[in-house]
Amino acid sequence: MSEASNERDLLHLGSGEGSKVEHIKADSQHLRGQIAQELDAETTRFSEEQVQLIKFHGMYQQEDRDLRQSRREAKAEKAYQFMVRSRIPGGALTAEQYLVEDDLAGRYANGTLRITTRQGFQLHGILKGDIRATIQNINACLLSTLAACGDVNR
Repeated sequence: MSEASNERDLLHLGSGEGSKVEHIKADSQHLRGQIAQELDAETTRFSEEQVQLIKFHGMYQQEDRDLRQSRREAKAEKAYQFMVRSRIPGGALTAEQYLVEDDLAGRYANGTLRITTRQGFQLHGILKGDIRATIQNINACLLSTLAACGDVNR
């Protein structure tokens, strides 16, 4: 039995059951999908299917609204950026962890570090080419982006 059909069985999804997003998740190799391959691709955005999976890894793809009008007038493709959210278990972090997040805000994001009502940090304005380094730095200071977004218990 294939891994994808095994996941479908665990989710109790038949071929005609569930939403499109539930089927994407069921076929994603435990939410891995093609995220790693698309991170390596020379594009500024993720495909529609991978957008449904990246949220489980703590990020959302967003159009840069500040550039929307000028890009539309130039008939250029949309400018994409990402929001990466870190989980902070129990709302407690070390000074070193804060300094890492603050540094990432200036180095890869738009200069702001937003604190959420659910005890997390958000970095906005990250370009796709900087996602890997951003998340690696977050993980290196013993924080995580896993399950910080999406239909998870937060």
